[in-house]
Amino acid sequence: MFKAVLFDLDETLLDRTNSLKDFFRDQALRFSCRYELGTEAALERFLELDARGRVSKFDVYAQLIGEQIRSPLPSAEDLAKDYENNFWRYAKPFDGMETIREALKAHGAKLGIITNGQTHIQLRSLLALNLDPYADTYLISEQAGLRKPDAAIFLRACNNLSANPSDCLFVGDSPEADIKGANAVGMKTVWFDNGATWPENAAYTPDWKIQQLSELLDVFAAQGLETHDQ
Repeated sequence: MFKAVLFDLDETLLDRTNSLKDFFRDQALRFSCRYELGTEAALERFLELDARGRVSKFDVYAQLIGEQIRSPLPSAEDLAKDYENNFWRYAKPFDGMETIREALKAHGAKLGIITNGQTHIQLRSLLALNLDPYADTYLISEQAGLRKPDAAIFLRACNNLSANPSDCLFVGDSPEADIKGANAVGMKTVWFDNGATWPENAAYTPDWKIQQLSELLDVFAAQGLETHDQ
């Protein structure tokens, strides 16, 4: 069995898309946003512009507002600041997160988190999911000064956990940042695809692929860890 299992945060432990949907709908009510095509259509456009968190929220809101020709809306700055201050309140985990966490604890395997993003936003989400008491290490790219898929951030996490990369499993949704990055340092990998698209002709592959977080129990069992649903 692995000595440590490390996770990405967004779209791996944090159900970011559904959390973001709840936040956006509530924000539209709180700010009285009258989107031309309606809130639901604006939400779908927001998610498209957001590109799974790869685009700054100021730029996303600026583009979205710019497309609303006849509808007066709050400023992109105000909406982006509201996201920074309040998105964490809507954070929800994927089903099975607590079961996985307890399975690792029962076996004595360490739990780590490596996530790209701004420190204050990612830390708030991590705390909202109550992961802080259970994580043996977590690295946030802004604070660490490193970003996945840089090998250095994976190796730093291994060092924090006193584990060799070959004794670690990494679980994430991004083919390049997570799977390519973790594979490059010798970790075994699980791709939680979660709506992501695998790049054509990629020179790297995950060791396992899952469509639900709870399927990690099957991966653990294959490595000699007997688990039971909590």
